[in-house]
Amino acid sequence: MKYYCGLDVSLNKTAICVVNQDGDIIREGEALTEPEAIHKWLTTLALPIERAGIEAGGLTPWLCHELLAMGWPAICIETRHAKAALQAQQVKTDRNDARGLAHVMRTGWFKEVHVKSHASQKLRLLLNNRRCLLDKKQDIERQIRGTLKVFGLKTGAVTRARYEARIRELIEGDRELESYVIPMLDARRPLIEQYKKLEKIILDRVKNDETCRRFMTIPGVGPLTALSFKTFVDRPERFKKSKNVGAALGLTPRKYASGEIDYDGGITKCGDRFVRAHLFEAAKVLLSRASPKPNDLRAWGLRIAKRSSKKIACVAVARQLAVIMHAMWRDGTVFQFSANENGPQAIAA
Repeated sequence: MKYYCGLDVSLNKTAICVVNQDGDIIREGEALTEPEAIHKWLTTLALPIERAGIEAGGLTPWLCHELLAMGWPAICIETRHAKAALQAQQVKTDRNDARGLAHVMRTGWFKEVHVKSHASQKLRLLLNNRRCLLDKKQDIERQIRGTLKVFGLKTGAVTRARYEARIRELIEGDRELESYVIPMLDARRPLIEQYKKLEKIILDRVKNDETCRRFMTIPGVGPLTALSFKTFVDRPERFKKSKNVGAALGLTPRKYASGEIDYDGGITKCGDRFVRAHLFEAAKVLLSRASPKPNDLRAWGLRIAKRSSKKIACVAVARQLAVIMHAMWRDGTVFQFSANENGPQAIAA
């Protein structure tokens, strides 16, 4: 007899349900959201658990890593699949969700989510913190620009280094405005200082990472694109085929076919939106800047732009960049500008 477990995780407690292969409930209960507590709860059953499903969430990577280390077959499942399966329930409770997840594990109707390594999680934390500081700095700048416009004070085009001096010039002499705006400038200054510290850490990590340096042999691919892509993939063997990386990043078209209706939509936009955005920006740079030597990927993208649009071309090139970067990582090669050379470039030709 096979047994399956569903874990509905919340911040403090986790609802647990175990069913057998026939769908009969063996035991239900809850434990503290701690790997040791869940391990103790499952151990008391003394049953061979075939699969233990946890819906993707903030605590999921930690729980999955710890439970796997303890010998439990923990599986992180995709949230949209879990939501679709659980929506049939008339009453939503943690207990019912755990029961539903157990049945999802039993039927096998789920999509497993890759749980990244601790090293990749730490790098992703670094990238997210950098982006957070940048967003806060830009929020302050937009707030200052917008509020000063009310008084006819236009900031205009100004560099980052000149921004504070320009704002002080505009409000000089108006003590009331100075008392309102200068605190915003004072808050902006330490954000920039800490942002620069994280930026330096990122550049140092990329400089000392051989894989990222090879990624950056591609025109348009910079440190952020290289590092964010590496943290997304985590392990090159995770994808059996390089072309699957583009789909995992949501860079492939939607498909709807039912009866007499059959059409392709926009890209799915699933997966990591920040990695997708970095690849899109890299594609824009690659297409907009002249290449020092013949570049088949750029020529291919420009042909698409000519017959459709620049945006569609950027999406297509971004998808090919994901494919090429994975192939480079897998094969240990650098970017090949021409399809006549033996390398990942031939994929896009």
